[in-house]
Amino acid sequence: MTILRLKDQKVTSPYPGVSQRNPAGAETGATQIRVFDAVIQPGASIPYHAHRNTEATYFVLDGDISAVVNDHRVDLHSGDLVMAPPGAGHGFTNAGSGEARIVTMFPHTNPDVSHLDPGEPAGGDLPPYIVPRANVEAWTPWERCTRYDMMNHERGALSTAFSQLDFEPGSMAPPHFHPETEEAMYCIEGEFMAMYNGREIPLRPGDMFVAEAGVRHTVFNASEKLAILLPLHPTVVPVRELVDWSPITPMPS
Repeated sequence: MTILRLKDQKVTSPYPGVSQRNPAGAETGATQIRVFDAVIQPGASIPYHAHRNTEATYFVLDGDISAVVNDHRVDLHSGDLVMAPPGAGHGFTNAGSGEARIVTMFPHTNPDVSHLDPGEPAGGDLPPYIVPRANVEAWTPWERCTRYDMMNHERGALSTAFSQLDFEPGSMAPPHFHPETEEAMYCIEGEFMAMYNGREIPLRPGDMFVAEAGVRHTVFNASEKLAILLPLHPTVVPVRELVDWSPITPMPS
């Protein structure tokens, strides 16, 4: 189980006006997933590019983004998501007056990058991997929790499951483990308690933990306010096995 605190995440500037943190990747111990958290200043851009060895998923946390994805032009706002298939060009410009923030997830620890020139604007309907939040139906996976399944095989992903979980105070995810893949969980709002193998670790906004395959874990909202988590899986259908455990008894090893 790898925990990376916000304060320990290195900040880089890959492009002018763009600062970026890397809360999960090979250098943090992950073996199947990489995550970036980028802040884009007004008018700044992540240039048009492609990843030929992996798909890439981009979730807008804050701000207004003008995006080009596989030559489709689209305006994105907080809560919207796009997935760029392998080899598909994509780029993002902050079209608003304030900072914009995007979380990027790769089901690969070492995505390659090729910079491209955008083609002519694509016509017709938007592909299913461009996902406005308004098109995502919320559902209740367990008591006092709301889930938004933003990206999966139904939207064209090959190896990505990307969701948002809104935990009301006291809500807890069923204790479980994934026998085949790791899971990254990114706290974006509120306070959580991550629990695994009898340990309790607080999570605050910007903190990331990665549960390796086979590691039994859960999280619960330890605060009196709404808490929001992004669970990220490097597979379209994560296999999950539940664990018979409660917060007042030790978790089986």
